[in-house]
Amino acid sequence: MRPLHLAIGKFNIDIIVKLDKVPDVDSKVNTDILEILPGGSATNYSIAATRLGHSVKLLAKVGKSPIVSALMRPLAEEGVGLDFVTEYDVKPNMALIFLRNDGSVSIVRKTNQSLLPTLEDIKKFSSMFDVFHYASISPSVIYSDPAAKLISYDPGPYASEYGGEKVDILYVNKKEYESLKSKANAKLTVIKMGKDGAMVEGDNECYSPALKVNAVDTTGAGDVFDAAFNVGMLNFNNVEDSLRFAIVSSALKVTKIGGVGSPRLEEVVKKLKESNINIRCK
Repeated sequence: MRPLHLAIGKFNIDIIVKLDKVPDVDSKVNTDILEILPGGSATNYSIAATRLGHSVKLLAKVGKSPIVSALMRPLAEEGVGLDFVTEYDVKPNMALIFLRNDGSVSIVRKTNQSLLPTLEDIKKFSSMFDVFHYASISPSVIYSDPAAKLISYDPGPYASEYGGEKVDILYVNKKEYESLKSKANAKLTVIKMGKDGAMVEGDNECYSPALKVNAVDTTGAGDVFDAAFNVGMLNFNNVEDSLRFAIVSSALKVTKIGGVGSPRLEEVVKKLKESNINIRCK
């Protein structure tokens, strides 16, 4: 039986537009990329882990909208479980993503606080999942299910609220790590550094360089990294192989548009065979 993940967080309407700068007043510009896609860290994680061979259910609340309904269909077609996605008669969460020529992004979010899962929502699923992954939501809702094999947390915009809540894996970027490292309360702290690679701190410290690719869109690369590392830890049960798996998966993601542009398992396996990624541990 495939491991079962619960991805906890948001479902967004992502509007992605390629612009190197905001147009001047009264000016008109053309772009070759203007997309409306499913988004949100938990959503990106769900699709990524599903494509990498695990089973995932998404726990999210969505606003009532025909756009949301249309964007949910590709998730169902991918095999993401939507049993625990509930609809409310409010405006949906949205994100406007400005994409630059080098693949870097700036994001403007509109989050409806009533559409965030609560601790009570999450406790209902005790003893039902192998993995609980908390994605870009407040640490106040973290429930450490004793029956789960893995509890992971990526605070994203809620990093400043993290106060040392205990998890198995804490995912942060380089900037977040500088402010959180004294409070980190995890078996493994994973520091994602983009083009500088990634580092894992635990009983040992491991570092991997990034895999060089032609970056098109970095949206959701961190979410794909989280999913791949969690999948790796359950599949391989060691940091080195999991880190290598996550580095390749996130690198392949940035060659595609949208946070849901994650690679399939066969793509990752093929790239792993072609690449020589030197993991250094001490």
